[in-house]
Amino acid sequence: MDKTANSRADQVVLRYVAAARPVQQLISDTLTQVAGFALLLMTSRNRASLAEGALASAREAAMRASEEARALVVPEIAAHHHHHLRAAAAALLQACVATLDCLRVDASGQSDALVRTLRSSSDHLRTTAHLLPGFELVDFGQACCAAHAPRRLPQDVT
Repeated sequence: MDKTANSRADQVVLRYVAAARPVQQLISDTLTQVAGFALLLMTSRNRASLAEGALASAREAAMRASEEARALVVPEIAAHHHHHLRAAAAALLQACVATLDCLRVDASGQSDALVRTLRSSSDHLRTTAHLLPGFELVDFGQACCAAHAPRRLPQDVT
């Protein structure tokens, strides 16, 4: 009987993981897109070149991610994970609003708020990766092109 209860609990967690992974991926993808806009916004003098339509699309994706995160059926063991998933989505929505605020002509000083919301969303997303298996993020620090990787000199390459 104990095995049956454990099996049911495992199935509930697996269903949560299967439903939450696409939500996390949507948050991650949209966060990357908004961060790219933020970088362009903070480094470009020509604000007219920004694709406001694409930013509106990112905001819609952030709203969808937030709604999907709220709609998840959350087992007790995943409550902490779900908290951070929802917080990542909420911070992403705030980042979209902050990006729009930065597009205004009188937006001096708005970039700090934008960076804070992007960092908050990213921090919450990274936390989700440590709470349950199946939510790992790509760690570019472990990539073969990372700074710690041995460097080959041109004469070593054949």
